[in-house]
Amino acid sequence: MRILLVEDDQRIAGFMKRGLAAEAYDVDLASGKAQALALIEACPYDVIILDIFLGVDDGLDICRVLRQRSVRAPILIMTAKDSAETRQASEEAGADAYFSKPFPFDDLLATIMRLHESCMSSDSLKEIQAG
Repeated sequence: MRILLVEDDQRIAGFMKRGLAAEAYDVDLASGKAQALALIEACPYDVIILDIFLGVDDGLDICRVLRQRSVRAPILIMTAKDSAETRQASEEAGADAYFSKPFPFDDLLATIMRLHESCMSSDSLKEIQAG
C-alpha cells in the first residue's frame, strides 16, 4: 500500500514514516501544499495523511482541493488542536477520518487498514454496478 504523509514537522514525519515503513507501507513525504499536489498528480496513493497546520499551508484546504479534483483516495486528517469545530471542518472538507495528536500508532495502523478496505470495497461495488 502506498501512503502520502503531508507533515511539516520533520521529527513527526520521520517517526511516522519509519513506523509505517516497518509495517511494509511505501511512504512518500510532503511538507506543504505544492509538494503534496505534485506528488499526487505523479502517483496514485491508497491513503493520504494530512496534518492541518503546515506552516503557511492549510491541510483542510489541501483536502478540499483534492476532493474538487476528484481524488478518491481516503484522507485522514490529523491535528494537535482538537475541537468539535475542527472535526466538523475536516468532515466538510472531505476527510474520511480524523486524529488528534498525539495518538496511539496502533490506532493509526488500524484506521489506515479500515480506510483502505472501505475504499477497495467501494471500488469493487462501482465496478459491479458499471458492468
